[in-house]
Amino acid sequence: MTEIFSRMDLQQIRAFLLNGEETYETQQATYDERIKGREKAVYRRLKDMYQDELEYENAVGDLYEMLAAYEEV
Repeated sequence: MTEIFSRMDLQQIRAFLLNGEETYETQQATYDERIKGREKAVYRRLKDMYQDELEYENAVGDLYEMLAAYEEV
């Protein structure tokens, strides 16, 4: 059993469960680094789209609600 767990790769399991693929590309960045990198891009785009601070906050709130729904599903 120890040998099986030593060969296990969580990214491979995730790829298979999400896409049914046996091949995958391993990400070298940490989970936190990948999340923060994408967050910055989205926040920057929303800030460009919504110059008004209240509109920006509402858009970010809508984004959080959508992401929470994805997580629940």
